[in-house]
Amino acid sequence: MLRRFGPLALLTCLTIGCSNPPTKEHEQAEDALRAARAADASTYAADELQAAQAALDKYDQAVQQRDYREALSDAIDARDRAFEAARQAAAQRAAARTALQAAIADVDSTLKSAQARLAGAPGPRLGTQAADRLRTTVRTATVGLQEARTDFDRQQYRDGLARLQPVGEELRKAAAPPDSGRRGRGGR
Repeated sequence: MLRRFGPLALLTCLTIGCSNPPTKEHEQAEDALRAARAADASTYAADELQAAQAALDKYDQAVQQRDYREALSDAIDARDRAFEAARQAAAQRAAARTALQAAIADVDSTLKSAQARLAGAPGPRLGTQAADRLRTTVRTATVGLQEARTDFDRQQYRDGLARLQPVGEELRKAAAPPDSGRRGRGGR
């Protein structure tokens, strides 16, 4: 009797063992997605985060179709992509932090040079219009620098860079020594 029903019992056990969706892997994928979002992946690694979410959505579709092997594969893919999104976000965030620090230092240095120039430091004299333009730019740059420092403190590095880069470029243009327009004998 055991010989007769043994294979049937084994097949039933295997079927029952594979008849449940891979919930452990699904939970791991959801945890990894939460960690990626906490690492600000929506800002710094949006594409990879969306790919992880898409893989998790495919998991749900596979479970509805009772294709648990595909669901397992999708859950593992979602988990791995979410981990990659968190890794990329951390790297991009660190790079943005470093870039904002450098931009703050650059604008601060240029701002001090411009203020010294307005105060009458040695060097080429500014015309009235150039001095007025530089004063206006210095005021704008001072505000922009303060806002960028606030963004830095809030860990909004990309916002700070977006705010500070145009201000820094305008300040460098306004603070550049005037071109006298005179050229040597060769016309160069």
